[in-house]
Amino acid sequence: MENIIKTYPCGLRLIVRNMPNFKSVSTNVYIAVGSRDELENEHGLSHFVEHMLFKGTKTRSAEDISSTLDGLGVDINAYTSNDATCYYTRGIINNVEDCVDILSDMYFNNQFSDEDFYKEAEVIVQEIHMCDDDPRRAMFNLAQSSFFVGTPLGHDIAGTVEQIKGYKPQDVLNFTKKHYIAEKTIVSFAGDITLDKAEKLVEKYFLPNYKTKAKPRIKNPDANQVFLPKQNFATKIKDVEQHNIAIFLPTNNNVHDDRYVWAYICEIIGGGMSSRLFLSVREKLGLVYNIGSGANLFDIGGYMYIWFSCTPDNTKKVLATIKTELERFKKDGATDEELTKVRNQRMSSELFLAESVSSLNRRNVSSLAEFNKIRTTEEYLEAINRVTNDDIKRVANKFVNFDNATVAGVGKSFKIKPFESLI
Repeated sequence: MENIIKTYPCGLRLIVRNMPNFKSVSTNVYIAVGSRDELENEHGLSHFVEHMLFKGTKTRSAEDISSTLDGLGVDINAYTSNDATCYYTRGIINNVEDCVDILSDMYFNNQFSDEDFYKEAEVIVQEIHMCDDDPRRAMFNLAQSSFFVGTPLGHDIAGTVEQIKGYKPQDVLNFTKKHYIAEKTIVSFAGDITLDKAEKLVEKYFLPNYKTKAKPRIKNPDANQVFLPKQNFATKIKDVEQHNIAIFLPTNNNVHDDRYVWAYICEIIGGGMSSRLFLSVREKLGLVYNIGSGANLFDIGGYMYIWFSCTPDNTKKVLATIKTELERFKKDGATDEELTKVRNQRMSSELFLAESVSSLNRRNVSSLAEFNKIRTTEEYLEAINRVTNDDIKRVANKFVNFDNATVAGVGKSFKIKPFESLI
């Protein structure tokens, strides 16, 4: 199975992954605009536009969109991230044209009343409150905004309540007109669809609406760029029983060769029930119900995160244990058993992903947008298998320290600064 990429004179790009042994088809319309692309007076508008595209077109009401696709057995949804907005469906080959017809109609012919706009603004306000009421989500939002403060990644994707309530319908229309353009758009298919069928759909429903020639917007980040914030401690007071704490540590960016090393570091430190932090903090000491780690890498740099929730009396001991485990890991690196475990986990996850047309399609379109190429399963596994214990110790000793860390806490009170256990 091969990914076919085609670029049209208008700047639109098409990806087709023909998977003839599957019965479903995933369709993505990906626009390279997310929260990081917003100006100071536009925070939250990428996400707001995503909501409004479901409110109807010149010929279809919101109910027409949902009822038509529901009637065909098609799943439709969308997401907004720091980097992109994507609208996607999953159906079968018999209804893929209906999917493309409706997605293109939403993209090009979105139309909504002032009443719909202000009603949806209130929906988004409720979404913001819902996220803020979840202490774990509030913790991660606080940590990322504090870590990336002063950068385009330093504000919440949904914006603030005050910002959302301050927007007018024309703000959404202007933002859509500015960013929903051919050179920032990728249409991607995966599943039971041929290149010929995909090309005919794009040529019918997308190309006639683009009137000018352009080149695709392609990112070309410096592989050595690293974001190093100042040491920071941020808290948000909430009436909850536990301290919810996230530690963010700087990493390489998402195009550096060492990006694959972080799969090992995060998995071994806090990737599951056999990870070092789970065994030491939960199983041995009984201080938490759960504790974990992971990484998010962007073109300007990234972060490894460690998170946990515990009663306030346990916070200092948990943080001290985390520091001890990290220092031991930096000194000794991984065991042979841990290296084998991560390789097996990554191989399994890649093969699981390849069995889902939706997951594969989402990765393909994101990969093309971020790196101007699509990484194959074979390339990924080869890169993962090249990582050695020397690589792990080298990267860990370079980045895993607290000089540039952000610690974010959500809870009733923070009488003792968590940094006291880390410095």
